[in-house]
Order: sequence, then structure tokens, then C-alpha cells
Amino acid sequence: MRQSLKNLINKTIIYKYSLPNSINKIESVNLSTHEDDCYDYSSDNDLVELIYNSIIEYSFNEFDLTEKDYMSIALQTQIRYKETDTERTKLSYGFYGEVLLYSILYHIYKSKPLISRGYFFSPLEKSEAKGYDSFHLIENDNKVELWLGEVKFRQVFCCSETSSVKSTIDGLEKAISDGYLRDNVLAMYNIRNNFDIKDTKIEKILNDWNGNPIQIIEEAKKYNMTLVYPIFIIYENNEDNYNDKIKKAVDKINKKFEKQSYNLSIDYKLFFIFLPINEVKKIKQEVIEWIESKKPLLS
Repeated sequence: MRQSLKNLINKTIIYKYSLPNSINKIESVNLSTHEDDCYDYSSDNDLVELIYNSIIEYSFNEFDLTEKDYMSIALQTQIRYKETDTERTKLSYGFYGEVLLYSILYHIYKSKPLISRGYFFSPLEKSEAKGYDSFHLIENDNKVELWLGEVKFRQVFCCSETSSVKSTIDGLEKAISDGYLRDNVLAMYNIRNNFDIKDTKIEKILNDWNGNPIQIIEEAKKYNMTLVYPIFIIYENNEDNYNDKIKKAVDKINKKFEKQSYNLSIDYKLFFIFLPINEVKKIKQEVIEWIESKKPLLS
């Protein structure tokens, strides 16, 4: 990751506290097995700049970055973006939140990308890449943490029948399961030559799976793998009091959903990351303006 982008993350994304938080009397999310994290941001302009510049790291592995027109290539081959689409369609794209999740996991959570998410995009299909929204990795001693998260960046927060947060939570039974993990790892295996991590345990695991894919979960157990599943919620709330923004969000989720367990054979951690912002539509519109005016990228 470019040092300039790391500096921008440090400037823009401001850690406030984790949940549960006794001082502000805010509970954690019922569904979480790990502390939830709450963030604020410095300004709309900084957030737009961060999303815009994160497209590059999201789209390409570091060793693939050479002297090219990164943004043009990314927009054509790595993410869903078409300049002739209507504004309504452009505002519905999923990359705004995905690129932000990518940068935050990489820099703040020190979870190195296993492979840039853009490699899962098919220019022929011209649709959002399927599966988890992030593929990151942490190796500590004899343990491997595979971070496979999801992000929602919408105006409607929770928990109507059509809200994106509700659909995400309803889908956890599928997302945190042996079958879904196996299918996504197989997708990684098919493009393993593009991995940004060499000589690591995950590479050895994938090599061991070669020719024997049915044993993926058993191999994951053998290598003490843990699935870490952050759910990053970027949502609109323009009230003045930050604590109220977080408390209302948590209360809405907890009122609708109770703690659950999932059918996954390896250890897992589930937690939420909250980032309330003033105007979702405005942020996305400005990112579109930056893209179409070809704003200079950070060096």
C-alpha cells in the first residue's frame, strides 16, 4: 500500500471506541462474538479522496503496480463501472464500500490482502464480484486468520425487509458455513498465481489441497485457521451526537436479531464496524465526479 494512502487513512478514519462501551452505555451487537468497533471520519472531502484512491489497491496486487494508467484499467477490468450508466445505476455500485473495507482491513487491522478483490471481477459479466467482500490474512505463530468480510454502504440502515443490513444478517447462516468457505477457497485456489502473499501458510494450505479439494475444511482445522468475519456498516445519520448515532444503530440491530450460532467447523469471529456519515448519496456522487474528471491520484 502506498504510504500516501496510509497517511490518508490515518487522517480520515478516526477510532472512537469499541463495544460494549460502559461509559456511553452502549451494548455490543447481539450477533457479535468479538468487540465491535466504532469510527468517525475527518470530513466528506477526505472520505471521498480515500474511496477514490483506494480503488487502486483494491484492484491490483502490489507487485502488479507498474507505470500504467491504473485507474482506467481498474474501471475497465477490475470493478463495475460504466460511464454511460445512469446516475441511479452508478450510485448502486458496490465498490464504494468494498474499497474502503479493503483499505481499513489492510492498514488499521493489519490484515494483509491475500489477493486484491479486483481479480474476482469478470469484465464479461459486468456485475459485482461474487462471494465475500474481502480476502485478507493474518498469520500469528501457529494460527492463521482468514478475514472474509462484508460491507454495506446504504442510506437505509436497518431493519426493514428491504434494508441491506437485514439481508446481510439474514445471509450469515450461508456466509459462515463450511460449504460457503470451501467454495470461496476453491475460487482463491483457481487464481492462486496472483496471490500477493508468497511463502506463507495459506499458500502451503492451498498446495496441500491440490487434487483433493473435498478436504478443505479438514486442512483448515489442521492449520488452526480461524474465519474472521467483519461486517462494515457505513450508514447515514446526520445527528450531532456521535454516541446517539452508534446507540441507535446497535439498538435497531439488537431489537431485530438475537445471538446465533453457525454451522462452521473451524473457529470464527464475527464483529461489526460502524461508520456513520452525514450523506451517503453525496459521498458517492462526489466519488463519481472525481472518477469522471480524472482527478490526480496520490503518488
